[in-house]
Amino acid sequence: MSPSHSHPDSIQPAEQTEWVKSRRTMPAWLMSLLVHAAIGTLLILTVQTVSKGIGEEPARQGSITLANRSENSTEYFDGDSSQAADGQATSDSEQAQQALEQAMPALDLPPSTMGDLLPRGDEALTGQDATGLPTAGGMTQGGAPSKGGLGKEGKTSVFGAEGQGSKFVYVFDRSASMYGQPLAAAKQELIKSLHDLDKLHQFAIIFYNENPEVFSPRGDRPQLVFADEQGINLAERFVRGIIASGSTSHVDALALALKMNPDVIFFLTDADQPQLFPADLERIRKLNRGVSIHAIEFGYGPYDGRRNFLVKLAEGNDGSHVYVDISTLGRKPSY
Repeated sequence: MSPSHSHPDSIQPAEQTEWVKSRRTMPAWLMSLLVHAAIGTLLILTVQTVSKGIGEEPARQGSITLANRSENSTEYFDGDSSQAADGQATSDSEQAQQALEQAMPALDLPPSTMGDLLPRGDEALTGQDATGLPTAGGMTQGGAPSKGGLGKEGKTSVFGAEGQGSKFVYVFDRSASMYGQPLAAAKQELIKSLHDLDKLHQFAIIFYNENPEVFSPRGDRPQLVFADEQGINLAERFVRGIIASGSTSHVDALALALKMNPDVIFFLTDADQPQLFPADLERIRKLNRGVSIHAIEFGYGPYDGRRNFLVKLAEGNDGSHVYVDISTLGRKPSY
């Protein structure tokens, strides 16, 4: 038997080792292919594992931290904890209510700080006009705002007629007979009286001839206005723009003033005619609900002591009557 066909057991040890080495050796290209295949398989498995880990990770939820403030401490509640959220449901509702109450202005704050947070409408005690002017509340269902202002009572006067309260209405004659110095003196005294008021006092101005003309910054209806700096500045502008013209009608202007339910009305006129008849005085008395009406009468020459309708108006409505000799104020113009 030739050596090339011999059984391995019949081969000598040195020859047997050489034979085994020849049988176990593989081509280099095959070895490279296997190595690259193994590396590729490993990379695929690694990418799948990472992707799976990312996909399975639960998404994070956003959280809101609520702070419960008190005088001595501040407690925080993390919104990530459902258990904490459930436990604080009632507390959060109370916190929201407290925050709402803290956001509302106190009634004793100056009107300039009360701003647009205050409601408008008939049910509001205070509001604000389009220019930012704080105003006293609208009419109630009965046609008048609630009695009493937000500020403490104060005093102011018109030609020596002194009124006390927190809500004042000025009803001044502006008919043709007031032309010239009488109206100029009346305007000056009105503005002076406004500056005696505190910023939480309230006021309204009515100049009238046959019709009332009301100081109404909001431009919708007669309202009381706070006597803060802005209110007085706007009032001064209104007063300076008033001119004398027309005839005289007292009752409508007084009735309008009484519907505002002030503490004090200053009523100024130079008109003997038309006068208020007993029926007119009775109507005013019935409309009056505790308002003091002070009557300021302009006349020429010294007071002659007549008990005219202005004296009766003041006496019947808890007020005073003051006579002013306008000949001492300036010369009456001719027409």
